[in-house]
Amino acid sequence: MSRSLRPARLIIAIAAALLVAYAVVWSQVSSIDVGRSDFTAFYVGGTLLREGHTGDLYDQSVQQPLHSRLIAPDREGNLPFVNTPVAAALVLPVTFLPLATAYRLWGILELAVLVLAVALAIRWVDWPTGTPRVWKVAAGAAALASMGTWTTVIQAQWTPILALGIVLAYRAWKGGHHATGAALLVVSAGIAKPHLALGLLAFLIGWRRRGIILGALAGVCGLALASIALVGPAGVVGFVKILASSTTRWELANMLSFIGVVGSLFGDGFAAHLIGLVVTVAACAAAVWLGTLVRRDPKRLDTALVGAAVLSLLASPHAYSDDLVMLAPALVIGVAAAARRMTRDTHLTPTSPVSVAFAAWSLISLAAFADFADAAKFPPGQLSGWALVIAAAIACVASRRSDHPVAAATLRIPPLAGARTGT
Repeated sequence: MSRSLRPARLIIAIAAALLVAYAVVWSQVSSIDVGRSDFTAFYVGGTLLREGHTGDLYDQSVQQPLHSRLIAPDREGNLPFVNTPVAAALVLPVTFLPLATAYRLWGILELAVLVLAVALAIRWVDWPTGTPRVWKVAAGAAALASMGTWTTVIQAQWTPILALGIVLAYRAWKGGHHATGAALLVVSAGIAKPHLALGLLAFLIGWRRRGIILGALAGVCGLALASIALVGPAGVVGFVKILASSTTRWELANMLSFIGVVGSLFGDGFAAHLIGLVVTVAACAAAVWLGTLVRRDPKRLDTALVGAAVLSLLASPHAYSDDLVMLAPALVIGVAAAARRMTRDTHLTPTSPVSVAFAAWSLISLAAFADFADAAKFPPGQLSGWALVIAAAIACVASRRSDHPVAAATLRIPPLAGARTGT
């Protein structure tokens, strides 16, 4: 085996082992666990919409009886449907199937969306000339093998849609279609998890292009009109009310974003929420700054978008490990951007840009695993938020320099002088 490809192949092997383990665990999910998954809430929302509930779609007194029948004989409390009316419409077709079958199908669909997002990122980023294909595969494999993929499939969650939206927006922006990219990003985030896009929206504000702002507004208006058409004004009001009340429903210390760190230190009281709000504002301010960098120099888009995505997850008032998959395509974009900073004579060392990109991703995923394993109780409590802070700082520092591709660059690992190994 050529030593030039050894690290990439090691990454692929580890990622493949993790993905196989995820598949085994998913195949053994019991009917009780299906009933306690996040998907049950989605199934309730889609079923109620199918049955004609519009204005009372978000009424928990309406949701509770259906939820209880679905999970019987389990007596787990109601997990309310708090996603948008558009999300209820998207999940509606699978509600014609039994809950367990729908859960399996929806999980497979979401995984397919995530794989598509990563594959498109690999295809659309600007890789340095001569980059071996195995390194592209390694970036994609690492992106798919995080803790986020496991919990996304186990919970049959929505976040891969946002990951796909980020990639589609990136492609549009690289082609100069600013409005289209902004609209795609807003719609993908607004389908089910708008709270994950706070930093990304701040990034768009900092970019301050007319097309960007108009595209974002068009996306918001489209979602609003679709929601009104689906559930009427009363249903939209119900959605807003249940969304506002849901911020105090769950324990903060278990969340992936920095609010989890705050919850670990200060509990779930008013002070914790206030500190969390301050952190959210600070992260969004940093995302605005990244947007201004792109406005000044469009060549900074790749690293700035990666930073904005990390800051967006960091700033979210509600995020769990499944939401980590929103960063999967960002890893691919970041690795390619890092590779462009390495000239032909640069070797891959522990401190080289590509190594740092992989290390930051590994740190985030390992922190998420640790938080899951010990319920975020290991001192200093929740670790994922700190890992996201480190990754965001790395992306912000990288974004300060213009991201000029090196036409002849390639990944180099010692000893590579004169080596020309395969693709």
